[in-house]
Amino acid sequence: MDQVEHAAPARRGLWQSKTFLAGAVIAGFLVLVAGLGPLLTAMTGQDYLSFHLDSIDTDGMPRGDFGGISGEHWLGVEPATGRDLFAQVVDSLRFSLAVALGAAAVEVLIGVLVVAAVTRRNVRRLLGPALVYGALLVPVDLIIEVRTAFLGFGLRRPPAPSWGGMLFSATSWYGTDPAFLLVPGLLLVVTVLAFLLLGAGLYRRFVA
Repeated sequence: MDQVEHAAPARRGLWQSKTFLAGAVIAGFLVLVAGLGPLLTAMTGQDYLSFHLDSIDTDGMPRGDFGGISGEHWLGVEPATGRDLFAQVVDSLRFSLAVALGAAAVEVLIGVLVVAAVTRRNVRRLLGPALVYGALLVPVDLIIEVRTAFLGFGLRRPPAPSWGGMLFSATSWYGTDPAFLLVPGLLLVVTVLAFLLLGAGLYRRFVA
């Protein structure tokens, strides 16, 4: 009974935390975008495979401002190929988040079981710390997945897009087409920051 009475104000206080709220809103939005990825891409009429040579100049640079952003290509196009950048980013986000969330869930489950077995504590009492641990593991696992793909050892192979692969390709074009690097780069920063804020909010409520 005491645990139930304590949990109710804890949940109310959690949603009053600006740190947690900011992280939850941003992370929730990103997960929603990732989940609706195929539908959103279909709405644009694009995919990550098709070349759009009419969207690039003879030197391979996207036509138009900021990497060729237009009503047809919401985030512009990839230099040299003209492939839709929005379709690539959304599909990469979907895959990388799935890997990071899945890996974090497995790690948390193993951690909870080990701690519960060693300390003989009730698993329910470990829920708060487990949520903190999981929220902080997601950005770590995400960076590992992106870095691995950046180095060419990712779980996906071309032509399927990967976050790390996009960043690697973008380094060759940064001087002439900074948007190609900024779009996936800033999205990675926002994603990592969102889960760090989420974890910080959970930590203040359940651990600190």
